[in-house]
Amino acid sequence: MNCPPPWFRCGLAGLLVLAVLGGQAKAESKISFRQITRTHPVAVQRGQSRTVRVSANFSLNQSHSTFFLPAGVKMTQAKEARRKIEWKDPMESDIGEDYGFLVDVPAGQLPGVREFRIATEQSVSSVGHLLVTEFPVVVETGKDNSTQAGAQVVPVPSAVCGVIEAFEDVDHFRIHGRAGQELVCQIYAQRVTRTIHCMAIQYPKIHLMDAYLTLRDARGRVVAENDNFVGGDALLHCRLPASGDYDLEVRDSRYAGDPRYVYCVEISESPLPLAAFPLAVQQGKRVDVELITSDPTNVKDPRAGTPRLTTTWDVAADATPGWGMVQVTAAGKKKLSNPVPRLVTGYPQLVADGKNNSLERARPLVLPVGVNGRFQRPGQTHYYRFTAAKDAVTYFDVQSQRRGLAVDSVLIVMDAKGRVLATGDDGHFTKDASLYFRAPADGEYVVAVRDLNRRAGGRFVYHLAVTPSGPDFEVHGEFYYGMLAPGRHAIWFVRLKRLNGFNGPVTMTVEGLPRGVQFQPVTIPAGMDHCSLIFSADPKAPVNASLVRVRGRANLPRGDRRQIEAVRDAHVLCELRRAGASRFVRAPIRSQLLGVTKPLDIRGVEVVPRELSLRPGGKATITVRIKRSPEYSEQVLLNMALLFFNKKVGQQLPPGVTIVEETTRKLTGDQLESTFTLAAGPKVKPIKRFPIAVVARVPITYTIMTSYASNPIFLSITTGTAAAAQK
Repeated sequence: MNCPPPWFRCGLAGLLVLAVLGGQAKAESKISFRQITRTHPVAVQRGQSRTVRVSANFSLNQSHSTFFLPAGVKMTQAKEARRKIEWKDPMESDIGEDYGFLVDVPAGQLPGVREFRIATEQSVSSVGHLLVTEFPVVVETGKDNSTQAGAQVVPVPSAVCGVIEAFEDVDHFRIHGRAGQELVCQIYAQRVTRTIHCMAIQYPKIHLMDAYLTLRDARGRVVAENDNFVGGDALLHCRLPASGDYDLEVRDSRYAGDPRYVYCVEISESPLPLAAFPLAVQQGKRVDVELITSDPTNVKDPRAGTPRLTTTWDVAADATPGWGMVQVTAAGKKKLSNPVPRLVTGYPQLVADGKNNSLERARPLVLPVGVNGRFQRPGQTHYYRFTAAKDAVTYFDVQSQRRGLAVDSVLIVMDAKGRVLATGDDGHFTKDASLYFRAPADGEYVVAVRDLNRRAGGRFVYHLAVTPSGPDFEVHGEFYYGMLAPGRHAIWFVRLKRLNGFNGPVTMTVEGLPRGVQFQPVTIPAGMDHCSLIFSADPKAPVNASLVRVRGRANLPRGDRRQIEAVRDAHVLCELRRAGASRFVRAPIRSQLLGVTKPLDIRGVEVVPRELSLRPGGKATITVRIKRSPEYSEQVLLNMALLFFNKKVGQQLPPGVTIVEETTRKLTGDQLESTFTLAAGPKVKPIKRFPIAVVARVPITYTIMTSYASNPIFLSITTGTAAAAQK
């Protein structure tokens, strides 16, 4: 079996969890989650079926389920000979073996990138991506297309799937065009590999593919070129000057390459819809919108004399609120190729006319409200005026880059005279700005929005939500994936971000659990900002998996002694190894995968007693015993927190409760048992039957740790002193 690079680790965000009775066939002596390294071809046309090859650092034998977000695409493992599983030391550049999967895309699926996960009988996978395309898929052949003379002929339209497999690799594709034809070439490279592990191609500086597109005429002269249109993905739109053959050149801008540098170039001849303006529509309203499309870059004033494409959004009063992608049909035109982002909301929407470009001309707002704006001239700043009572909290949230648009937003809140009171810039893993503002006094205030670099253009469109707020919270943590065997347990870790003075309890919920799996209810009390999520599988639970959703629920105080019930979805991140021996980066994802598997390398982690009581200043001891698979005899690390080296990335003990002496216990050789002594500080707060567990970790490499969990322990802290309790 192929294994992950030595500098990559699993286990920080996803916690695999342990096993049960019964034997397992000779297999891996250590179990890691399946790290998807490549999908090729990376696109499938909607309404079609085809086989794709998915590579992984660990075996994808006996895959039983696949999951897509957005849902709708079906993928099943092709019938192939089962691969022999052998343990090998991980190699840094290894992408593993490839496995065949039959992908079926229903005709009703919207074009766009899908996130997918795979579950096997032994494990669950990291995140892969697949592009659903409107166009027929053409796969790069094995013939040498590294020069213009050897260019592979491709039709228009098409979706060309290839690989920049090595440094200095350049792929060439021949397109026959006609004079005046508008050619649009959009590449998906970073967008379909951004969550792939081990992408430090040449660290510390070269990671994901930075695609560069160049279109040349038959004599090799550049007609058009582009770099960094959406992130590192290029989009080239030009008007062909003459009829004949053209060469589309695909490469990395640094001439880097790797077998994981898969891509798809969509080639079409219609302006590409990028967005609609306004971006948002209120429930129950009908709105006329203008479509923002790509323009040929080699033509002066490409839209001169050409009417803008328009459409109408008619949204039902009971339409589901939130952001989504919608496919549009321009007035008098056929349905356009790719969908555009749209926000459906319950509060009124305004459209800024661009004249509110000074403090004196600030546009008045009545909250809650959404503002749709665009920067049409460089250097613009848009101003909006609102009133707020003393200590009232207002939340501002800009969306642009999260929707594939170009504004790198900055927020500035001022008093009525223009004195700056607060600023906001990048949000959570985005260049879109957000800001909570607490008014220092009753009065009138102004919020300004601008692009960080004061740029402007067709794609410089934004939506600004301005809503009354107050005490609130966000849910973060370590819940990328998890595994547990029948009769055993898994653990994830939650970290709250409390906002605007909120200090109330938050009840955690997990929806969509696999069959036979239960979740131990837990509420994070006031004054605490973390907990563990402990899962238990029934001894007879079948092998299965499902996408789950972690949420936090709380009653939030608002003005006039009111409370609102709020539910907040967890922010989910995957971990990516990108640079250096012990540095990691993360990327936001949508999916959380939990699977019941066959027995693993650690067959059980049992802790006694299961009820634990402490008083301030007191101590208590628990005993931990593990059961190993016959194939695994190496060290097991025990802890009450999730560690990366010495950094706690997941915590569960209440504030004031600590581990006496060393926090990590190491079991080697035939050692199967250890103890932990918990101590309560003198000012520890009371708590009743708070669930915690012991984490057992199996080192895969120096930095990779597969994590397992014990049965739940219910910790209570009672009032009084330890001395009084002993009388």
